Amino acid sequence: MARHALQGLLCWLMIQGGGSIPLENSLKARDFLAEESLVVTDAYYPLSRIPPSRESLKTSRLDGLQLRQTSPGTAPLRPIPKQIQYLMSVGIGGKNWSMIPDTGSSDTWLMSSSFKCLDRSHQQQDQNACNFGPSYAGDFSGGRINEHMNISYGGGDSLNGNVGYADITVAGITVQRQQMALVTSADIRGNGIFSGILGLGMRGLTTSYTGSDPSKDSPATAKEYAPLVETMSKQVAPLFSVAMSRDEGRSFISFGGVPPNVTTGEFATTPIRQMSVNGGPKHYMYYGILPDNMRVSNTETNQTWPQPAGMLVDTGTTLSYFPADVAQTINDLFVPPAEYAGSGTFAVRCDAVPPKVEIGIGGKAIPIHPSNLILPETKQTTPDGDYCMSGVGTNVGLSILGDAFLEELLVVFDISDKKQMKFAQRTDKTSSDLITK
Repeated sequence: MARHALQGLLCWLMIQGGGSIPLENSLKARDFLAEESLVVTDAYYPLSRIPPSRESLKTSRLDGLQLRQTSPGTAPLRPIPKQIQYLMSVGIGGKNWSMIPDTGSSDTWLMSSSFKCLDRSHQQQDQNACNFGPSYAGDFSGGRINEHMNISYGGGDSLNGNVGYADITVAGITVQRQQMALVTSADIRGNGIFSGILGLGMRGLTTSYTGSDPSKDSPATAKEYAPLVETMSKQVAPLFSVAMSRDEGRSFISFGGVPPNVTTGEFATTPIRQMSVNGGPKHYMYYGILPDNMRVSNTETNQTWPQPAGMLVDTGTTLSYFPADVAQTINDLFVPPAEYAGSGTFAVRCDAVPPKVEIGIGGKAIPIHPSNLILPETKQTTPDGDYCMSGVGTNVGLSILGDAFLEELLVVFDISDKKQMKFAQRTDKTSSDLITK
C-alpha cells in the first residue's frame, strides 16, 4: 500500500543499466540460497490469499468504466474491485489478529473498538460500513505516547489514531515495546477479515506526529521512529523475505532468513534507493529500486523501455502499476487486447493469452509470471464472455511492483548496511498450470 501522503518530486539516485540475462537450465543444480549466504529460518509464517467476496463483485463501482461494445446492445462490464489481499496472524495484547503484511508502509496499526467509520466526505457512518474484522478493545500494554498517526494510502484511503507501545509477536518472534497505533477514525474499507496492517517499510516512511490534533500536522511536527523491521533486527538478522503464490499453501513470510521448502533459480541483486521529497534530504523510505529495463512482447511485437523510472516493491498492492504508455502497451498485447476499465485498471477476457513481461533487475530478466497477468478471482460474466482484471494498471505518480509481480518469486528485503533487495524465480512449483512452458 504505497503511501501517497508524501507530495512532490521523488528524486532517485541513478545507476548504470545492465543487460538482461535469462535463467539457464544448466544452473538449476546450484544452491543459490547458499551462494547468497541466505539461511533457512524457523521464523516464518504462512500467508493466506483472500480474494474479493462475490458480494463485492456485484456491488463495486469504479469511476469511468467504458468498454468497447462488440455487438449492439451489449452491456458494459461491471467494475471490478482492486484488492486481493495476503494476510498473516500477528500477536498483540494476548490475542492473534489477521493483518496485511505491507512493505509499502511502515506503520503498524489495529482498529480500535471505538473507531469512527467515515465515508469519502468524512461523514461518520456505522462501523459495519468499514467492513473490518475484529477490533481491539484494549489499550497499549507499554503505555501511550503524546503523538498520533495520520496516514493516507494510495486510492484515497486515510486514517488517524493514537500511538503507544505494545509487544508484537510475528512468526514466533516477540518484539517488545514496539511503537504502533490504534485507529480512532478511518476512511478505509476492509474485507471483513483483517483488523489492521503490519507495516514492514523503513524509518523514513513512518507517520507519527506530536500532539493530538491532525489538523495541525506539518513536517515540523512529524517524528520518525523505529518501525517493526528495524526493532526486530536487534533479535534476528536484519532482513526478511516474502514468497507469494496464487497456489494455495505456497505463500510465506520469514524474518532473519528465508522460509523452508522454497527453492529458486539465480538471484538478481539491486540496491534499495534513497528518496527525497521536494528536494529535501534523501531517506530510506519505500523499497525503491531502479530497473535496468523493461520488456514486453507477444508473437508479433517486442518493445523495450531502457532504464525506466524507479519502482516501489509493495506487498500491500494487488496489481503492478506502470506509466500510462507502458501499461497501455502491455494491455494492448493481450490476445485479444485488454480494455480500459476506469480508475487505472484494465479488463481482459479471462481466457486471453497474456504477453511476456520482464523487468530487468541487477543484470537479469525477472518475468511477471503469465498466470499473474489475469486475475481469475475477479471474473464477471457478460453477454460477450467472461472478463477478468488485468494484473497491470496505470500508475498515479509512482510505479509499483505489486503482488502480480511478486508472486512466484522469492524476494529478500535486506535492511542491513547493505540496503539491497534480491529477486529469484521459484522452482518449487507444485501446480502444473504454474510452470512456464
